[in-house]
Amino acid sequence: MKFHAVLVGINRYQDARISALQYAASDAERFYGQLASSLAAEDLSLQLLIDEQATRKAIVTVIGEHLPRQASRDDVVLLYFAGHGSPETGNLPGSFSRYLIAHDTEYDAIFATGLDLEYDLIRLLQRLPARLVVVILDTCFSGRAGGRTFEGPILRSQRARLRGPGSPALVPPRLSDLPLGEGRIILAACDDDEVAREDERLHQGVFSYFLLQVLSGAETAATGAGESRERTISLSTLYERVALAVVTFTGGRQHPVLNGRLSLARLPLLRLPER
Repeated sequence: MKFHAVLVGINRYQDARISALQYAASDAERFYGQLASSLAAEDLSLQLLIDEQATRKAIVTVIGEHLPRQASRDDVVLLYFAGHGSPETGNLPGSFSRYLIAHDTEYDAIFATGLDLEYDLIRLLQRLPARLVVVILDTCFSGRAGGRTFEGPILRSQRARLRGPGSPALVPPRLSDLPLGEGRIILAACDDDEVAREDERLHQGVFSYFLLQVLSGAETAATGAGESRERTISLSTLYERVALAVVTFTGGRQHPVLNGRLSLARLPLLRLPER
């Protein structure tokens, strides 16, 4: 059995029209470091893609070409993405897609150069033979200012036309509508109409900070809970503790979401990061 992880973090984007982020790259690096120091090297296969390394082609190649050859049925695969997401609309009214924004995604060609969550990501997951695949997204798709998202050009123009008294709100589809197969789980930083926040006090994305706190046992150690001494944590417990911490920290403005079939899935607990 092997634990495969692909960690993507993007602060800087090739297209100057896509705003830079502060902590997405370091969030991925921190997660990578905790995995590398917590599990036996022979049980690990880690890939880190930061900024210029995280092109659309590189992400698709690692997940869609390399992992299917490396992973077996008994393995676990974790995919982590920290960076911009964007909602974009098609020609039909109310038709939305959600995209992960790669380093080389073009602002005015998101359809062609981004990673469509409903189609591209799901097709990549279907190629993976592992019994458990966990996707963690510290990004958002609301298009609101102030977080790890932006409004695409087509959606911006349509929203501009529709804004006004009595105009219907444009709402992206819910994560729960994704066609997730058995053993394919998505843990996202926030609900579809919310912002995945970065925080200068934490020097991290809020979701990633509490995710690593819970995964490392720091949160349970602080409260004296016994599960911090265990070697694994159930995904349902992980979600509940991270979600509670994020909701509390943001004053109810950010609610992490878990979708997919759990089947008693668990992840290994990580070592506490060094101070």
